[in-house]
Amino acid sequence: MVRGRVSRLSVRDVRFPTSLGGHGSDAMHTDPDYSAAYVVLETDAEDGLKGYGITFTLGKGTEVVVCAVNALAPHLLNKDLGDIVGDFRGFYRQLTSDGQLRWIGPEKGVVHLATAAVLNAVWDLWAKQEGKVILQAAPL
Repeated sequence: MVRGRVSRLSVRDVRFPTSLGGHGSDAMHTDPDYSAAYVVLETDAEDGLKGYGITFTLGKGTEVVVCAVNALAPHLLNKDLGDIVGDFRGFYRQLTSDGQLRWIGPEKGVVHLATAAVLNAVWDLWAKQEGKVILQAAPL
């Protein structure tokens, strides 16, 4: 059973200096620093479970994705998790149809990446509450 209201959404910019050794480079991306916007979602449920979501980037620009995740936070904070997962498609559309953000996404780009991280965190928390955990993410 899904329970709790979303009480906290945090996001971190995590980077790995892969460009130092040219790891992951190709003709178009000659100096990528593999990075991620790492989202943690919490509810007020007594179970204390957290949902984790990530979206990968190549370094610079990750801070922009982090800002976009924070801009999407009002669509989650203080919302009932059961309502969110009860209409997951509608929730997705709500994130990607935000009139103030739509012009910088959502089909591709920053809003698309931010939405992915948020949806991954919701999906992870939902699965944990339903007892369908496959892998446990280590908190950063």
